[in-house]
Amino acid sequence: MVDDTLPRLIFIRICIFLLHYAPLIETVLLLTVVTLRYPPPTLIPHAEQIASFIPPPLYNTFTSPTTILLLAALLTTEFIYITTLYLPHKASLKHEAVHPPLPPRKEREELFDRALDSTTDWDEYLKLWFLGSPVEEVKRENVREFLLWAFFDRDGEAKGDNDDIAEELESYLVKIEALLGRKLPPGRGSATSLRLTFDEIETRYRSVVWYGVIALLDLITHAVLAWGGYRHYRPGRPGRERSLWEGRERGGAEGVKGASATTGGAVTAKATTATLFPPRLQHSIPLIPPSFRHHTSPTKHLSYYLRPHRSRTQPPMVFIHGIGIGLWSYLPLLNSLKISASEGLGGGKDEEDGQIGILAVELLPISSRLTGSGPELPAALDHEQFLREFEAVLKFHSTEEGDGRFPLDKGFTLVTHSYGSTLVAPILRSTTQFTSSSSADTDAETGTGQSLSLASLTNTLILTDPVSICLHLPTVAYNFTRRAPRTANEWQLWYFASTDIGIARALGRGFFWRRNILWREDINEFLLKGKGEGVGERKKERRRRRRVVVCLAGKDLIVDTKSVRAYLGWTTDYKGWLDEGVEWLGGKGKKGQIMRKQTGKNGSGIEVLWYPRLDHAQMFENEETLRPVLDVIGGWDQRGDGGGQEK
Repeated sequence: MVDDTLPRLIFIRICIFLLHYAPLIETVLLLTVVTLRYPPPTLIPHAEQIASFIPPPLYNTFTSPTTILLLAALLTTEFIYITTLYLPHKASLKHEAVHPPLPPRKEREELFDRALDSTTDWDEYLKLWFLGSPVEEVKRENVREFLLWAFFDRDGEAKGDNDDIAEELESYLVKIEALLGRKLPPGRGSATSLRLTFDEIETRYRSVVWYGVIALLDLITHAVLAWGGYRHYRPGRPGRERSLWEGRERGGAEGVKGASATTGGAVTAKATTATLFPPRLQHSIPLIPPSFRHHTSPTKHLSYYLRPHRSRTQPPMVFIHGIGIGLWSYLPLLNSLKISASEGLGGGKDEEDGQIGILAVELLPISSRLTGSGPELPAALDHEQFLREFEAVLKFHSTEEGDGRFPLDKGFTLVTHSYGSTLVAPILRSTTQFTSSSSADTDAETGTGQSLSLASLTNTLILTDPVSICLHLPTVAYNFTRRAPRTANEWQLWYFASTDIGIARALGRGFFWRRNILWREDINEFLLKGKGEGVGERKKERRRRRRVVVCLAGKDLIVDTKSVRAYLGWTTDYKGWLDEGVEWLGGKGKKGQIMRKQTGKNGSGIEVLWYPRLDHAQMFENEETLRPVLDVIGGWDQRGDGGGQEK
């Protein structure tokens, strides 16, 4: 995010104006240039008068046939883009979301109680979920309607044979009234609640020029990563078939009836047209050697970059990015890690060890791109489909039957940013087993490799700017989708992320908070399970290495990081930051100052890194602010030997 300064605010507003009104601006420019070069008789005096104020070289260039052709070509491209891509994608926003299966009542009640226990200010909670409406306008039926969406995926009143739901709803309302200390007024007020997957999706037009910038940055990112030893893997069968999760819009449900099962048990349906816009230039430039362009992924939808793992002492890393423009924003992390792995973060060089492997997963629907076309446009990766393809990638690259470039004998470090943290919960809950042939995982009695789940293979979990923690609070949904922008960073977020047609659809029709939320209990269970997993040497190693590091920005414009910090166990206020247990990692007067605190008994729990002067995603802008994370990934920071937090 950009800093909130007046020059940056002016710059961002100018960029937004130019990109949003590009077709109109291009039309005016083209008419002006044509009129100046070929003025009608009645306008010749005016054209000559205008020409007298412009230096001849500039006037000749501005009114040249080349300029006219370029403007005409650009305007034609805008028109083709609007009619063939923008309008069909815009129409797809009207499709209803198909929600995941509803959990049983017991699980819903547990979820509701967890949300109650971790909400401290109920008046503020209701205020933001009801978009700042006056308290007196938030009445019982308004809250009832909100709860129907939040816990039942229902739009409207419970009717017919839903007596059990009505009873459950009433119990939730009674609990909320008890916490408010007052009865909710009967009836319905004028307040409107935020119901992400039901509400109309707000988007803003952006010029095809913007997508040209995205394509160029994508090409530069590819070149930098390829030069650093990464290989790009694109889906193996692009455009031929797509699985049922991609077309689960109610508007296109009829098209997937009768679909047949394919490899791996995925149900597929023929896609009308598969598109990715802007196209990836590295895949189509003929001068680029084929091996430098891309390789074939064992999946149908997931693309990624992979750098081989050669370290004999450290596990490889899996990275899942957040909303933005893809991996471009994370090059400092990937490049710094490359340097750190080869030279050592402590300043010394480790000649004996090799580079740390990195698997950087790409989530194209949230990367300022248009994915798919037709009535069944994909909104976002379904958890089940993501897990199937992610597991297929790991199996392919970790076994001798595959290419063996990403061995899992030491597990892996999972690093996520922002939206990427919403995929942590399904990874930790995955039951798919990976059989290791490493001697460290071999049972001495049976002589066979041990089967481990994804959670068991995860040695270290690093969550940077996580949106999945405290997701039941309204802050993330409100700040990202409803807040009226005022400052430079808010305008940047609003136009270049929140109202991007692909990103807005991914959130408005494919983001289900109950499945994406990561509870403190999930993290503690992950830490505790690390105590007893594994056999032989692996059991000792896992107890030493299992860690969770959460990085929070004090000026985050999306996440309520102070509430998240308190929820994770760092409850001291500003005056208590320098108390025992808090460590400074950086100059106090610098923008990148960092503080660390490890929660739990004897510092055995979650490690929190606090960046008091940084905004969302700013920790990725330089190596200094990334240093603590790089130390953990590279193995030079050996904190966290406890292995779990006691409950």
